[in-house]
Amino acid sequence: MEKLKEFIKSVRKELDKVSWPKRNLVVKATISVIIFSLAFGISLWVFDLVFTRLIHFLLSLRG
Repeated sequence: MEKLKEFIKSVRKELDKVSWPKRNLVVKATISVIIFSLAFGISLWVFDLVFTRLIHFLLSLRG
């Protein structure tokens, strides 16, 4: 149990040394990630839709 207490103390001491980002930077980065993810997901959906229709069209030509 004593080793666990020492470990937690050392972890807290190390966390005090961490340079944490400001709140506004975290919010901006989060919004950027959400926007990028949405744009990427929508573009993948569009490509999938286009290629699916293209493949169906080409297969319908075959007979």
